[in-house]
Amino acid sequence: MLKISLAFILMSWMSVAMSDGHIMKMPSEMMFKDGPPALPAGSQISVIDGDPKMKGPFTMRLKFPAKFRVPPHWHSKDENITVIEGEFNMGMGDKFDEASTHKMNAGGYIKMPMKTRHFAFAGEQGAILQVHGMGPFDITYVNPADDPRKK
Repeated sequence: MLKISLAFILMSWMSVAMSDGHIMKMPSEMMFKDGPPALPAGSQISVIDGDPKMKGPFTMRLKFPAKFRVPPHWHSKDENITVIEGEFNMGMGDKFDEASTHKMNAGGYIKMPMKTRHFAFAGEQGAILQVHGMGPFDITYVNPADDPRKK
């Protein structure tokens, strides 16, 4: 009986300890700063949960100005995107072809499986995206000359 009670107490304590890590943030609490060096200049980022540079789950928001372009690239892990605000256009392949993109508005969801080559641009009003996945988050440009870290 003592073993059962001890196990129950331990499980109850673990349940409480695990729930202490909850996060609730309003948009006004999400502070944006200059985007990561892997994205072209002009982007902004707000990390909501986790650390995109580290192993494990993360959630972040990216803010792109009007007509912001991300050249063809891929990621080593799945990328999950939800359009929060504005218009985001995404296409697939090795070449940037604006005419072949799919327009996604607020509420739209995109999943890009790992190593899928894709490109994107924001609409006339810009866009705010929520990106989540498993870190570390990385970007490999199809054309190395497009990589802003090399400029």
